[in-house]
Amino acid sequence: MTQVNTSLTAASGAVVAEHRLRFDGSVERSLVHRHAASEVFLTDDVALGGDCFAVAARLPSAHRYFNDDPLSPAPIDPMLLLECSRQAGTLVAHCHLGVPMDTAFLITEWAIELDDESLLVPCDPGELTMVIEARDLKQRGARLLGATLVSELYLAGRRVGTSTVITGYPTRSGYESFRTLRRSSPAPLSDGMPRRRLGTPPESCTVGRTLEENVTISAVRRADGQIIADLDVPVGHPVFYDHPLDHVPATALLEAARQAALLALTSKPGAAGEEAGPRRVKVLRARFQRFVELDSPTEVSARLEQAGNCRSVAVSFEQSGATACTCEVIVSTPSASPVPPAVALGGR
Repeated sequence: MTQVNTSLTAASGAVVAEHRLRFDGSVERSLVHRHAASEVFLTDDVALGGDCFAVAARLPSAHRYFNDDPLSPAPIDPMLLLECSRQAGTLVAHCHLGVPMDTAFLITEWAIELDDESLLVPCDPGELTMVIEARDLKQRGARLLGATLVSELYLAGRRVGTSTVITGYPTRSGYESFRTLRRSSPAPLSDGMPRRRLGTPPESCTVGRTLEENVTISAVRRADGQIIADLDVPVGHPVFYDHPLDHVPATALLEAARQAALLALTSKPGAAGEEAGPRRVKVLRARFQRFVELDSPTEVSARLEQAGNCRSVAVSFEQSGATACTCEVIVSTPSASPVPPAVALGGR
């Protein structure tokens, strides 16, 4: 993962200490590429200078996906932090980096790493502050073609982790031309696809969820020392498909990778045992090589690469004979008791 430099850390501390951001209300939905107001978590933003920006978010207190965790107390969900950082990066691109609203966003790499202590912090609703540095800006004339966005994440005044995303910003016509080159037929939209599941999903608690609607893999089998499953993301899911898409979104792939990794660490697929314990995802890293199409089956494989208290699982997505995405999932088993959330510096 890209290392956060000293200037970004200093900027993060300054923002948290000064408490300059608002946490009431929400930003305009279009700025974070969301249709449902309930899926917008950002509340405010400010430019800090030197390609650094601060963005505020209010975490949901009751959400059918992001608050769906069988552990008690529920840990911070890395998928929620990823979504907040995605929204923050999208807003920064539009409001501060000059990326037009009709631009497509193509993620090529995405990662989040939680600090060790944050694995023990209950995910109570609270104020999330993200300080983002835009790096490696790629431009053609006045148009921004791509950037690397590195973020430090603070929940209620305590640093909880970092996120890095590498994104390209093609024009809408450029995106459509690129999609046409990769396919021999027009890509279908998610709202036109059948809503039935492809197969039988594993028991939700074995993949870190309580609701079956949030399970994104099915037909789990074990072969050659690894877990193999079918990618099975419901196209009616209100988070992954908040609006119609012509491919499986990156967030859904990361969720499927997380679930496959958790299953790879269980003694038997589909059954929760002692190994399922209080495992908490510490790191998610993904590289996206190609689009995952909606109209072709996708196989997910997960293999344990490193054992110990922090176990690393390699996850791969294969479609039409090619690798579409590779992920590393690092899962930790914290031994200490949960720590209470920190009080935000300066109070409110």
